[in-house]
Amino acid sequence: MINEIKLKKIISYIILILGSVVNIIGFIASRGSSSALSTVCGIMLNFTLFAVLCLWLKKYDLYIKMVMFLFGMCLFPIILIFSAVPHQALLYNFIIPGFYAVTIRKKRNIILPFLNGLLIAAITFYRINLINAIIFFLVYCFNIIITALFTMTLYDNFQELERTYSIIADIAKKDRLTGIYNRFGLENFLKKKGPVMCHAIMMDIDYFKQINDTYGHEAGDDVLFKFGTVFKKHSSKDFVVSRRGGEEFLLYSFYDYKKTLEIITSIYASIDENVSVNGIPVHISTGISGYGYAGEDLVSEADKNLYLAKQSGRNMVCSNMEEVKIERRQTS
Repeated sequence: MINEIKLKKIISYIILILGSVVNIIGFIASRGSSSALSTVCGIMLNFTLFAVLCLWLKKYDLYIKMVMFLFGMCLFPIILIFSAVPHQALLYNFIIPGFYAVTIRKKRNIILPFLNGLLIAAITFYRINLINAIIFFLVYCFNIIITALFTMTLYDNFQELERTYSIIADIAKKDRLTGIYNRFGLENFLKKKGPVMCHAIMMDIDYFKQINDTYGHEAGDDVLFKFGTVFKKHSSKDFVVSRRGGEEFLLYSFYDYKKTLEIITSIYASIDENVSVNGIPVHISTGISGYGYAGEDLVSEADKNLYLAKQSGRNMVCSNMEEVKIERRQTS
């Protein structure tokens, strides 16, 4: 997708270049008139300073709007007033709407272009005649309306595209049943997180096949959904959860071992309180790796500890920080 900040920056630089061209035209049009020349010089200086300030502060929206104001309400009228060819006002029917196109997003945004048209029409009446002023204003209004309809539709489509992309991206990285990250979502998260030390945690629902066989797959799906709800409540930017497949979950904790164990203990308490089938508690076994960088080696280490927890009676946490130790929990 197009980066909006980058797009605004490009537009700002384009307008800056066009502004320089307009200023050159202003110099040519106002030759022989020292007052006009000094006026254009002053406007150009202010415009340049403002441009530098806005680009430096990255205020591209403000910059674009102010440049449109300077172009429409100051530079174009001044050029028209002092130009030796007043009939060039007809060209502004096509130039000005094009300049305003980047700022028209809502109906209220046409107020400034409309005022600009009135100003140009007044100068046309002053320099030429009423008929030319009326013709100019009617054609100008028509062009502004067409431009506004086009740009507002384009902007709305762009916004809708952004929303659709966001929804699709969210669907692509989330597990549909549990609402937590799938493998793709987890990989994307870790890529953004960068190489940071962490613990890998493997969790597996105890006797999940028996739940499906005894109570049906709908009951199994309900258990998975409840686990997802519990995991989401405990997840954060430093404790990420994902469904690895089936009844297996892979988590990464970017906290130290003590804090990691506290969160896992809290998860177990929430599971005891919220996850059951026909009133029968559902438990989970956990394996925690040592401290290292996220990757298959760390996952493999956590998986070995998960296997040890399963072999040692399930419903427990097994880790190997300093030595393999099993922390058995009370079963309900």
